[in-house]
Amino acid sequence: MEEKYILTSESSKYAHRKGYRYGIGEVFAVVKPGNLLESWRVLELCVDAGFIVIMQAANTGLTGGSTPYGANYDRPIVIINTMRIDDIHFIDEGKQIIALPGSTLFDLENKLAPIGREPHSVIGSTSIGASIVGGVCNNSGGSLIQRGPAYTELSIYAQVNDKGELKLINDLGVELGSSPEEILTNLQEKNYTSNQVQFPDKLASDNEYEKRLRAIDQETPARFNADKRRLYGVSGSAGKVAVFAVRLDTYPAAKKNKVFYIGTNEPDVLWKMRRDILSNFKNIPTTGDYLHRACYDATKKYSKDNFIVIL
Repeated sequence: MEEKYILTSESSKYAHRKGYRYGIGEVFAVVKPGNLLESWRVLELCVDAGFIVIMQAANTGLTGGSTPYGANYDRPIVIINTMRIDDIHFIDEGKQIIALPGSTLFDLENKLAPIGREPHSVIGSTSIGASIVGGVCNNSGGSLIQRGPAYTELSIYAQVNDKGELKLINDLGVELGSSPEEILTNLQEKNYTSNQVQFPDKLASDNEYEKRLRAIDQETPARFNADKRRLYGVSGSAGKVAVFAVRLDTYPAAKKNKVFYIGTNEPDVLWKMRRDILSNFKNIPTTGDYLHRACYDATKKYSKDNFIVIL
């Protein structure tokens, strides 16, 4: 790896150790590998040295999990930034994709558009560069009513076992070899054929979310953080494993969309509407979100500027 991708000076590390929204802490170094095998090698060195590793992509600061937080860590921290590893592979004619750790929702949306399909998440964080892998690790996408939180049971990741050994787990459903070097190199170089792509009885999306939402009289919530029903491999891992790839479903793009904006001073109005929609509508909305009054006032004043800045 070239020396310029190993950041050790305070000025070069700052943008990576501070979250865009919140979260900041000291780090020993920031490393920016250019491929999956380089990332594995760096991870091996960090585990052998007993360092804390934080995997980071776009560092949007949406969850605060991609930077240190505070100064009470017991060991040095290394951030492995994956943004140089941003390939996206289409499989099954684009009905599914394989996303490497630095790939973004924005890029995926643009690549799927020509074939009339959409990614799991088409949400606000898409426009600020949120990574595909980060969304899966945090089960993000709670406003996506039809598709539910980001979820897959098909991935490649590394974890440290009970003996302190770093192990690579290939649950991607693609025959890529046996050793970490073979698996990661073949995936990076797309050195596999359609015959090597398997379709095991594993999910690449949450196919039960609409059913759970429609159970409006149940005492249990439809969605909450750390829901055990949707913790599997990298899904909901929240930084506990190092992710090298995820495999996800894509969706046919809607031919027509319509947005309804509803304002009220009575929260019970929205509660009643929600229950009516979920219990009686044949087709439920794609997404649903809310703005409270203070947020609405701020949006009215500042969002036009932010829209131009983001674009």
